[in-house]
Amino acid sequence: MTIPYQARSVLTSGLPGNISHDGPTRVLSALISSEDETKNLFGRAFTHKTGTDAVQVGGAGVFAGILISPKTYAVDVVYARNASVGEFLSLGEVYVELANAGKVGDPVCFGADGTISAGTAGTQIPGAYIARHAPSSETPRLAVIALNGQVNAPA
Repeated sequence: MTIPYQARSVLTSGLPGNISHDGPTRVLSALISSEDETKNLFGRAFTHKTGTDAVQVGGAGVFAGILISPKTYAVDVVYARNASVGEFLSLGEVYVELANAGKVGDPVCFGADGTISAGTAGTQIPGAYIARHAPSSETPRLAVIALNGQVNAPA
């Protein structure tokens, strides 16, 4: 086995839904209840379901957080099943896969299916922005977003 002699200069590690760096975090535990459980992917945005204590992927309710901790689930599929309890990050830094190109400092929003995008073309995540992102051929859409814990109630 040879010893590597070249340092990487691109962001190639991290799984969507993994917490990126140590620091203050705020996580909500909630029951997942989405219309299509195959969309319950780690690193996606979830909202509170109106009139219940459950959360759903995407949606139009109050932002609940980003589904995190994919390595804590013993599942045979790549998504979290409905009726399971998930952890949703609202304060901290987390790896996500962006739906579009973005750069450090860009605001972050999500679509009806919970996909995270750079810019303001969806439901804005209050105070969230791209904190670390070095697009490369290996990871063109992997980014670390920072969430400041701010939650706005719906109008």
